[in-house]
Amino acid sequence: MSDLRRLVEMVRESRRRTSDVFPLPDIEGCIDYAITEAAECLDAILRDNRLGDKRNRDKAHDARREWGQCGYMILSALIQMPPEAMNISYTGDESVYDMLLWLCLYQAADDETALPDALQVYVNLCNATGWGDLALMRETCAAFERKHSPETAPVEN
Repeated sequence: MSDLRRLVEMVRESRRRTSDVFPLPDIEGCIDYAITEAAECLDAILRDNRLGDKRNRDKAHDARREWGQCGYMILSALIQMPPEAMNISYTGDESVYDMLLWLCLYQAADDETALPDALQVYVNLCNATGWGDLALMRETCAAFERKHSPETAPVEN
């Protein structure tokens, strides 16, 4: 099984474990959330690299964690697509901007091939930064599951 398919299965299983308390948005919603998480990753990078800028510094920002959440949402969209959607051509892109381009292409042009390409860019950037795509996704799934598991979910009255 390829790493891309392994990532898809990892998130499919995570979503199954949290399905009662953590609703799965539709594909377009997942992509929009992925775009916002990518923007949060860029925000964290700016905070780290541009210390002289006047920014709200009220919380810790972690580019790696935000990138993991971005990938989780891309994969949450992909698990809703037919299996043949994973038949992709390789893209060598490895920047947040490239991935945003693919996600926006899917949203604007309804190009189904763009979503798996966005996932490939996600993996490429993980590898380029040393974050390890599989390890990061395991951590991200575990964090979502801890946050949204039935044992820790708020009790409704």
